[in-house]
Amino acid sequence: MEEGRNEDSQLAIKVQFCKHPLLPTLVKNPTHYLQSPWTQLVSQQLHSLFGTRGDEAFYRVVFSPGASGELMTIQKGPLAGLQTTSVVECGRITSVAALEKVDDQIARNLMPMLLTMGALNSIHARLSYITDICIDIRNRQISGDKAKLERISAVIVDCFESMSEGDETLNEDNLRRVTNNTDDCFEILSALLDDLEAQHKAKEMDYESYDEYTRVVFHEHRKLDRPTAAIRELMRHSVFAAYERYAAGRACQVVLSGNYSPSNIGRHKRALARVRDAIRKIFDERMERHIRGAESFRRKIDNLNRGCEESNWTVESAQYSLDQQLSVIQKLESELYALLDARIADFDALAQIFRNGKFGIIVIDGAMIFSEEASPALESEKAPSAEGLPIAGQTIQGLVL
Repeated sequence: MEEGRNEDSQLAIKVQFCKHPLLPTLVKNPTHYLQSPWTQLVSQQLHSLFGTRGDEAFYRVVFSPGASGELMTIQKGPLAGLQTTSVVECGRITSVAALEKVDDQIARNLMPMLLTMGALNSIHARLSYITDICIDIRNRQISGDKAKLERISAVIVDCFESMSEGDETLNEDNLRRVTNNTDDCFEILSALLDDLEAQHKAKEMDYESYDEYTRVVFHEHRKLDRPTAAIRELMRHSVFAAYERYAAGRACQVVLSGNYSPSNIGRHKRALARVRDAIRKIFDERMERHIRGAESFRRKIDNLNRGCEESNWTVESAQYSLDQQLSVIQKLESELYALLDARIADFDALAQIFRNGKFGIIVIDGAMIFSEEASPALESEKAPSAEGLPIAGQTIQGLVL
């Protein structure tokens, strides 16, 4: 599934390259393509902050390979405080930087918060459920837990929506709020896990379990007449609603803290993995019984192919039942991945984007293209630099972090 997302990302990049022939000159080594409400917000903010400045010429500073030092600052006169292209080190001019003209517009000082929000595209896309607060909390759940989950959802929504303001004090307050809410969510998760375990034991499956549509006729009593339906009923348990909010809270903590180190992202990932594994353990037992059912169909097919008799079975009917059983197993595994593993896979993608600490970002048509940056000419730059180029009526903005 991860491979499929990478292929989709590369395909989207190729489409943008075809639409904008000059884009490959700016994006030398594209790695990720993200498009979501967050990336569209980035584009809107850039236009509102910088507008279009086609009446001026814009340049970027290019240092000589291996150059060291800082740009000389003018001390007096009407240009005091501005920098020249002379590179100084220890009070001496050591080299001269060059000005490279950039056609039309350059975007200056992009908002890092907006860019990191864009990097969390897939997390937020999968957390869009939080706008439908607690609609899946079942009637049997006590009102206290339901009210807590509603409050947790409301806090997460508010934190996500306020990120675009870029207010550091507000972000600090929200980090405390979302951390407390995440801790509360974990308490609810623990209680719901116990309830899930109890329901699992109350609906025990047979040692060899068969999907209800595999055409198996039983002459003995079965523990469950509709085992697949029972699995899907457990997959609608409220523990998944709490787990989703727990993932959302962890994602919020990463963004609000601004800490994208591998250790911090790994810490949040491990916390999610522990909960995922506890839930998955229950479903693994049920899936194992469906897998044993598939193996029994394979044995029947083998016996029939060897000339052994299997009462009321032909090779064709056994193969049909096997195909149906395997199809159900595959669908259930896919649904479980979306409910559990996909939340953690997003943290892996986030860690991969930020693993080098230096990359380029192009914002185009409401989407983001990330690229690895390894240009020697930029290694001596002391501050983030931004650049942009209008293509086909759109403004592209990029940031080297």
